[in-house]
Amino acid sequence: MSVSNEIDKSKDLWSPESLSLAALDALQDGVWVCEPDGAPLYRNSVAKAMEARVWSRARLVGSIEEVVFNDDNLNQLRECGRQSSEYMLGSLDDATGEAVAVVALEMQVLSDGTGNCAGLSFHARDVSREWRREQTLQDRNIELVEAYSRLKQTQTQLLQAEKMASIGQLAAGVAHEINNPIGYVHSNLGTLTTYVRGVFSMIDTYERLCERLWLALPAELQSLSAPVELIKQQIDYDFLVQDLPHLLGESREGIERVKKIVLDLRDFSRDGRDDSGEWALADVRRCIESTLNIVRSELKYKAEIVLSFAELPLIECIPSQLNQVFLNLLINAGHAIKEHGQIAIRTSAGISEICVSVADDGVGIPKENLARIFDPFFTTKPVGSGTGLGLALSYGIVNKHHGRIEVSSEPGLGTTFSVFLPLRQPASIAA
Repeated sequence: MSVSNEIDKSKDLWSPESLSLAALDALQDGVWVCEPDGAPLYRNSVAKAMEARVWSRARLVGSIEEVVFNDDNLNQLRECGRQSSEYMLGSLDDATGEAVAVVALEMQVLSDGTGNCAGLSFHARDVSREWRREQTLQDRNIELVEAYSRLKQTQTQLLQAEKMASIGQLAAGVAHEINNPIGYVHSNLGTLTTYVRGVFSMIDTYERLCERLWLALPAELQSLSAPVELIKQQIDYDFLVQDLPHLLGESREGIERVKKIVLDLRDFSRDGRDDSGEWALADVRRCIESTLNIVRSELKYKAEIVLSFAELPLIECIPSQLNQVFLNLLINAGHAIKEHGQIAIRTSAGISEICVSVADDGVGIPKENLARIFDPFFTTKPVGSGTGLGLALSYGIVNKHHGRIEVSSEPGLGTTFSVFLPLRQPASIAA
């Protein structure tokens, strides 16, 4: 754009026209006055500086002539009479490091008093500070919305965790209450078995005695035993003698299983410490079997459990906390299997540590999630299906035992969690 209508220095600087132009040139805003066809008549010093920069709006980037003073823009301005838009101003030379500016450009048709277009005016104000402040506020608002969403999710997960803790306490109380009547039933079944065995022995003795007496009786008295024989046939006495001990044995076996489940549930639901509040030597195999009894009903329809136990020494640990770790790993393995699969539990022993691995042939874990699976509240399950705390708690418990958890996974092939636990805790912990 060529410069035209420069102020004539020889003219009277105190004329109204000169004062008006001087005032325009002193503005911090860019001002242009153009012919109706867009040819420039005047621009102040700020406008000249703005012309040296790259203008852009939407996808249109270029000089001010290409972006602002183009035919489409001018025709639209002449039709509307007034327009306003925001433009980004960059640098022609990226090496200058000149910051990107945002200008609000007011465009207006100048009327000659008869309604005809006498010219066009353009007023550009740098609104970069306001624009950046608005962008900052928008960014902060987005952050607040995201933080609020995370807070609500965390609150939901904490409520779920608190609910599960309450259920655990309730389960421990129920298990304790159930254990007493189960003890009565178990004891009574044992006593009843002894009683039945004695009654059958007595009846058998009576039968042998009756057989001898029956042979010595006159014929007219032998018919008196007919009702007894009839009752024996009706109740199938011979089968009853053989089956009743088996029924009592099966009942006692069943009540022993219930008793074992209740005891496992009670032990599992403790507050994470043994009764003495101290670390203890424990059999990890027993911990695994106890946990399997608790979770078997959830897994038996989805997976075949394969056990491969090596001989393990007793380790120094808090058994109920290890139960929690194994439970979380088994439940996660079950959830990873869509229809039906296999969960393999293996144990091995080293010089100073043991290893318990839980492997499934489920969907696997994507590589991008492997680094986050132990983060609190991280879960890929639908809302309400998981708290995202299981693996985080397990990780904390294993760290507390001075052990480690390793994980390997292939999407579509399955996942293996390996828990390494030392045989003995440091003296400061065990003391």
